[in-house]
Order: sequence, then C-alpha cells, then structure tokens
Amino acid sequence: MAYNKPLPNTKGVSEIYWKGLKEKKFLIPHCNECNEMFFYPRVVCPHCGGTNIEFQDHNGKGEIYSYSIVEKSFIQGFEKEVPYTVALVQLEGGKARMMTNIIECEPEKVEIGMPVEIHFQDVTDEIALPHFKPMKGGR
Repeated sequence: MAYNKPLPNTKGVSEIYWKGLKEKKFLIPHCNECNEMFFYPRVVCPHCGGTNIEFQDHNGKGEIYSYSIVEKSFIQGFEKEVPYTVALVQLEGGKARMMTNIIECEPEKVEIGMPVEIHFQDVTDEIALPHFKPMKGGR
C-alpha cells in the first residue's frame, strides 16, 4: 500500500536533515557559537542568534517530555490510525526537543520521562520519517 499521508518539504535549510534520515543518520543542527543543538533546522540559532550552524550526528536517544493521545483525526491518511501518540521528545545531550510519533507502544503505556530511541520509517524512495519507540531495557 502506498504512503497516503502528507509529506514534508525536504528542500531548503532542512535538506541535510532529510538526506541524513534517508541514510539512517539523525543529523541535528548545532550552533558552533554557543555549542547548543536545536530542532527544527533553521539558519539562526534560537539560543544565541548565531549563524555558524552545522549538522551533527546524534545518537537518536531521548525521553518523552510531553505527549498527547490522538483519539480522532480529521487529517487525511491519519483517520484510520487512531488512537496514536504524538510526543515532544527531549533529545539526549542538549536543549533540543522535537515533535514526533511514538510507535511500538500502546498509547496508555506512554509516560513522561520514558526513554525512547529513533526509528527510521522509509515512506517513499526519497523520504524517511523519524519516529521514536521505547528503548529496550531503558537507559
């Protein structure tokens, strides 16, 4: 079955990020001026306003900072997958947080502070999406 959900724009400032995901690499923007990583990709650091940004390989580990269980969806492609969990994941090693789906875990078992790790889902020949799943055995 073909992927029938909206796809991200993979061009522009985030192109390196999307290419990395397709190669099973989790590349996160890092500011060389204040030494902080951040997410989402952009040309100006949200911490210090610096513009000396490079993408660095991240281990793909973090913990759930906040989450919501989607019980009803009006977005095309998602309406048949409810319930599912959308979470804000605090990435290990810095201040970066990213919004993502939690997979391989029943929504009622998700909890704040749960250790998670990245899972790359190939959705087209060009695009892989990052989802997170509970870490086996914790940290």
